[in-house]
Amino acid sequence: MSTSLALIGLIFCGIILLGSVGLGIFILLVKLGVIVREAQRPPHQDAGVYTLNQGHEVRAEDQQSQPPIERS
Repeated sequence: MSTSLALIGLIFCGIILLGSVGLGIFILLVKLGVIVREAQRPPHQDAGVYTLNQGHEVRAEDQQSQPPIERS
């Protein structure tokens, strides 16, 4: 009787272990799929259209004290 209970317990633990490993692999594959899909999207292209309402006014003194911004 005790050996059959131990066998049932062992089988139950094995099923839980396999289910956990399978779930972990599934989640890993989903995450990798999201990363690949996002990597295939085109990069954001800035249109470069700005108005004074979108930022703050820059005085001449402020422009002279800061180095120019290099754009690539």
